Amino acid sequence: MRVLMLNPPYLRGFMRNARWEAFSIAGSEWLPIWLAYATGWLEKHGHDVRLLDAGIEKLSKERTFQTIKEFKPELTAVYVTTTSMENDLEVANMIKEAGSEVVLVGPWCSIEPESILKKSGKVSMLVDGEFDFPVLDLADGKPAEKIHGLVWKDDSGKIRHNGGDTSVPKDRLDEFPFVSDVYRRHIDLRKYHQAAHLHPFIDIFTGRGCAWGKCTFCLWPFTICKNSQYRTRSIENVIDEIKFIRKELPWVREIFIQDDTLPAWRAKELSEAILKSGLKVTWSCYARADASMDYGTLSMMKKAGCRIMHVGYESSDPGILKSIVKGTTVKTMEDFTKAANELNLMIHADFIVGLPGETEETIKNTVSWARKLKVHSYQFTVPKPYPGTPFYSLLEKNGWLKDGYADYPGMSHEDIVRWNKWALKQTNMSSNYIMRMLVRPREWPRLARTARYVIPYIFSK
Repeated sequence: MRVLMLNPPYLRGFMRNARWEAFSIAGSEWLPIWLAYATGWLEKHGHDVRLLDAGIEKLSKERTFQTIKEFKPELTAVYVTTTSMENDLEVANMIKEAGSEVVLVGPWCSIEPESILKKSGKVSMLVDGEFDFPVLDLADGKPAEKIHGLVWKDDSGKIRHNGGDTSVPKDRLDEFPFVSDVYRRHIDLRKYHQAAHLHPFIDIFTGRGCAWGKCTFCLWPFTICKNSQYRTRSIENVIDEIKFIRKELPWVREIFIQDDTLPAWRAKELSEAILKSGLKVTWSCYARADASMDYGTLSMMKKAGCRIMHVGYESSDPGILKSIVKGTTVKTMEDFTKAANELNLMIHADFIVGLPGETEETIKNTVSWARKLKVHSYQFTVPKPYPGTPFYSLLEKNGWLKDGYADYPGMSHEDIVRWNKWALKQTNMSSNYIMRMLVRPREWPRLARTARYVIPYIFSK
């Protein structure tokens, strides 16, 4: 069957593939990793598949439809998000009218799926959870009522939810083709940038699900991965893919491990395998600043080629950290940061302004603390409450939601946005930070590109 895996066109700067959808303030574009893995899985089972990221290709709706007409898909999987839902459903319905069956996919389909189908028009189905297996079932002609995770409208218009776990089990992850090969054949990697990464970069999963999985605001663990445990590929399979990247994509400068977080035991296993193989590779990952990520672990990661870690600090307030179930302390995060600095291992530090318990004082304290941390890039963002996450449930229970955003007594959503810009300015334009970056000429091109986007946002009204 001819199958199209589609990121539909939308507004410029929209990060559809990010861990929560947003308009980038740093010019970042994320690779379509979930669509790409499903693409490889369908191809392995004999289907003729095309992966189209219309946003990154800057295609209009008209040009997108022309491309679709030329390919003539019999099934189209449309990756949708909450923010772009109206646009995405319009695109999906036009594809359906053109003769292709359509299924909606992505983390946001696990957020009130019945509600999405009530306004989906002629589109009659979506996948609740990981969608590799369900989309293959559809392509293979399996009846809708027998497909796990499918939410669909029957002939009477009644919405049915099949239920069932769609998570790919650990013992089947090695069966998937290398996502790096899917990227190589379907998209132009040079069109994707990340503020923290060398360009061009590539991202892969060495495992699915989060090894921590408790942070109340996080989208993927509570939606597409459905609270599933951290499931890992064999380390031999991962090393084989790194070798493939070095051979077939030698111009890629950095491999980003997209596992929700790379726990210490997995970081050690990966680092030991890279060192044993003799591979010379630059890589990066998500990491938790907890006690398990000690000096020895970080040292091994550095020796194996790790360049930078994405680390969620979120806040310096103990009460806020406890409320979001962060599972670490300010002291532990400081020790982690100190060890990383001693090893010249870089950190992209993530903070959130507007979590429960936030005040002007906690924001100022967090920013003051962040400035003292010797990290190499700062990201401050406002929280995104999604139904299905404990964060959303807390806001809803207390009446702290306004137009889908956190809005507290004494700290409105507008206040949160204003304080977020202030935090970005105080950290990214501080003299200490600028001096730290000046001594890293390898980072200058990346920083210059990021500054071109971030500075206008900071000073915008």
